This record gives sequence, structure tokens and C-alpha cells, in this order.
Amino acid sequence: QFVVTQVVEVVADRGAQVDFYELEENSEKVKKLNNVYSEQKENSNVTVSGITLHNGFTRNNYRFRLLGEHAEAHIGGLAICDKEQHVDNFAFLDHSVPNCLSNELFKYSLQDSATGVFCGRILVEKDAQKTLAYQNNKNLCVSEEARMFSKPQLEIYADDVKCSHGLTTGQLDEDAMFYLQARGIPKEEARMLLMVAFTQDVVDLIRIDTLRDRLVQLINKRFRGELIRCGNCNVCK
Repeated sequence: QFVVTQVVEVVADRGAQVDFYELEENSEKVKKLNNVYSEQKENSNVTVSGITLHNGFTRNNYRFRLLGEHAEAHIGGLAICDKEQHVDNFAFLDHSVPNCLSNELFKYSLQDSATGVFCGRILVEKDAQKTLAYQNNKNLCVSEEARMFSKPQLEIYADDVKCSHGLTTGQLDEDAMFYLQARGIPKEEARMLLMVAFTQDVVDLIRIDTLRDRLVQLINKRFRGELIRCGNCNVCK
């Protein structure tokens, strides 16, 4: 067994744009504890996206503070898990000043006996009027043994805001499966295509074209079972 710990601190000054993307492709023997802290001043724009393609046990903590007006924070998370893999994402966004925007999107695709956890909390403080804050968690449990645990939260102390949170957990659309199979696509290929399509809007948050294209290739390989262990690693042999 291995333990990996990581801390990332982002301080976005006035008018800064910061992109932080993380791709996890670890051994099933790895327990990873990850912390990302972000503070933003006025007119800054921060995008953070964490993609887990292969892992053992993962806990990601995201803590954002919007400290200057007209700051924007975009947080995306994607977990693709099977066997007994586990991914836990916690996201806390603190809107402490007016006229800021935050957008969260976390998605999980769980197979076999994999488990996922999402806990998201948005805090809108008393003086943070004109806040726009959106939180969405969508989960796909492909097998009957997969389990997802979610807790979206809003804590609002201002009265002129637009905030929302959404949560959906379900299985593959049987009508869509039938539609694809009726057009000659084999069942396993149809299943893979639907799971890849499910991940697309998280991938679209990535603003670097070459990285986004590479990630699409890796996701396709993951769903085809070609990423059975972490890249360039002999631990699992």
C-alpha cells in the first residue's frame, strides 16, 4: 500500500486567469489525499478540473474563497471507477463579496462495486449580493453493486442572489441503448458510447484544446478496459 499527499495553493491576483488541471491514473494500491486551496481577487478567473481515470482510494478537498468583486470560479470533477475503487470529492465555495460567479460540475461513472462520494457546500455571506452560484452533481451507476453518496448544500445569508444545486443518480438510459442497438451497434459498444457521452460536459470545461483532445482519447481507452493499471508503473504487475 502507498499513501500520496498533495497540497496546491492558488492565489489569483486582480484580473488574473488561472487554469489548474489534474489527471489521476494511479495504482489500485494507492491512497491519495489531495487539497486544493484558491483565493481570488477582483476580476480574476480560476478553472480547476480533477479527472480520476484509475485509482485505489482518493479524497479531493477543494476550498475556494472569492474575495474580490466580479471574480469567477469554475470547478469540474470526473471520476471513472470500477472494481472496488473509491473517489470522494468535497468542495467548499465561499462567496464573501458581491457580484461573483461560481460554477461546479462533478460527475461519477461507477461500475462493479465502486463507490463515490460528493459533498458540496456553497456559502453566500451577508454582503455578497448579486451572487451567481451553481452546483451540479450527476452520477451513473452502471452496475447494481455500485454505490453513490451525495450531499449538495447551499448556505445563503444575502437576499439578492441566484443560486441552485442539483443532484441526479441513475443507470444507463434503456431507450438510448435500444436506439443504438437498433442501428446495428453491438451492446457493449453502445454502452461504452453512452458512458463516454456522459463525461463530455466535464471535459468541455478544459480550455486547452490539445489537453482536451488527449483526455477524450484516455477516457475512451478507460471505458474499453485498456487502462487496467496506471501508466508507466510496474507496481500492479
